[in-house]
Amino acid sequence: MKKDFWISILCFVLVIIIDQLSKQWGLGTESLHFNEGIAFGLYKDSPLLLRVITLCSMFGFLFFIYIVLNYLLSSKLILLKLGMGLMMGGIAGNVIDKMVRGKTIDFIPLPLPIERTIIFNVADVFQWIGVAFIAWKIVTADRDIWFPDNQRGKYLVHPKEQIMFSIKFGAIALCVSLLLGIFCYTFLRTTLVTSGSKSVDEMMGMFSLAYVCLSLTFSLIVFLVGLVISHKTAGPLYAFELYVEDLLKGNMRKLSLREGDNYKHLEKVADDLKKHFEK
Repeated sequence: MKKDFWISILCFVLVIIIDQLSKQWGLGTESLHFNEGIAFGLYKDSPLLLRVITLCSMFGFLFFIYIVLNYLLSSKLILLKLGMGLMMGGIAGNVIDKMVRGKTIDFIPLPLPIERTIIFNVADVFQWIGVAFIAWKIVTADRDIWFPDNQRGKYLVHPKEQIMFSIKFGAIALCVSLLLGIFCYTFLRTTLVTSGSKSVDEMMGMFSLAYVCLSLTFSLIVFLVGLVISHKTAGPLYAFELYVEDLLKGNMRKLSLREGDNYKHLEKVADDLKKHFEK
């Protein structure tokens, strides 16, 4: 695993630690405010259990995307990866509040000219900084993000193998989602019935719809990620095959693989083959 990947993960963890420590201090301040909504106080009147499950599910989805992008993006985009770590760490800090206390701790006041005060926390600050880093790098480093000068002619170089690999990848994700969904559905329904809630069927219907949409979307993204990951293996093998064919035809070119490709040692093997043929 690349060093920049772990730097971003370390940034993510440090943000959570700093945020949680600051909130322990913030509990003793006069400006303490509890935000019971999902974001900006929205949906604070909805059932607590539904709010927590929804927020945790959304975070899990975003965290998966963060890990995938952190792994796939070029090492040149270290600032972009740091921005993602800051943003996700801030989101995680607020999600932890919802999981532990059922509400987010805000304690930093920001007076506005319209005689109103916004109260936020350290996690929010890290999120804003992270978003600013991400936006800046997307604008200034678009060539490194999309690899316009480092692309192969086609992405499915071995379609059958790559698609089968991705289908297995997506099937595993779907099975895991199904198992978790059955557990969450049973637990949530039992909890609501036990608590004597009058809108059990309505809430379970909303939960089921959200769960199905989230699971299908997650499985589709995992399938696409499988194609990308398989390309990092199939691509170098395909490039090496073409290199050997050119070598047999007398074309003594150099084999250059893409950044992030697996089997980078094939470049040395190709160079040794070239020297052998030249002799």
